[in-house]
Amino acid sequence: MNVPEALPTLSAGSHDADHGEACVMEYVALLAGEAWSDRPECTHPMLAHEARTTNDLLRDGDRPRLVPLIGRLFGTTEDSPELRASLRIEQARQVTALLEPGARSRVTGAIDEAEAWLSREGDSTDVRRAIDEAMACPRQPGDLDAAHTSFHLNASRVFAFVMTPDLEPAEAYAAKALVVAHRVAASGECRADCGNEPARARRMVKDLTRLIDVYDEVTGRDATPPTQVTVSELAQSLH
Repeated sequence: MNVPEALPTLSAGSHDADHGEACVMEYVALLAGEAWSDRPECTHPMLAHEARTTNDLLRDGDRPRLVPLIGRLFGTTEDSPELRASLRIEQARQVTALLEPGARSRVTGAIDEAEAWLSREGDSTDVRRAIDEAMACPRQPGDLDAAHTSFHLNASRVFAFVMTPDLEPAEAYAAKALVVAHRVAASGECRADCGNEPARARRMVKDLTRLIDVYDEVTGRDATPPTQVTVSELAQSLH
């Protein structure tokens, strides 16, 4: 990895190129030789979004956890409905893993359905059905604290917002699975402390790592993980 001299400090938010600070995706753009941006062309938009969100939620002392992923975010430029659906399905699995064991079956059916659509063809009627079913997914009263409930409810609304008639059926059903997962979590079934942003952010680093794994699996990218020496040298240069 070609690390230029006088790298800025890894920090939250977006920055000007001469500000002396950079978020993780601005680092990716810098090290890729692209124009300064937190949306570099060398990274898949979904991965870049998750990286920016994680970067901004992490505490300063935890942000170096992202360093090993910088090299893996390079070159994730392929895109397809199957890839986007696979990434959403993985996100639904990540939320499901946080649920009480007895509640997981309320989501696994939606995940299985989404996976089946990866190898099927459909039309706008199927997309509309997935959207309607996601919107109709109920939330039962739960005993989570307000911040925890709000996180899952807001997440379910955001993913419902991106479910448009322009999606392919596989994407629509994958997004539906993610909406269902967050709705079930908001019903009091989540065991994690999602209302605690620093704790959630640390978990998101692991989740982002797995999303990059899924990208590699779907696209067949033979990405060589960075060595410990490379990671150590880069981490040292970011301080």
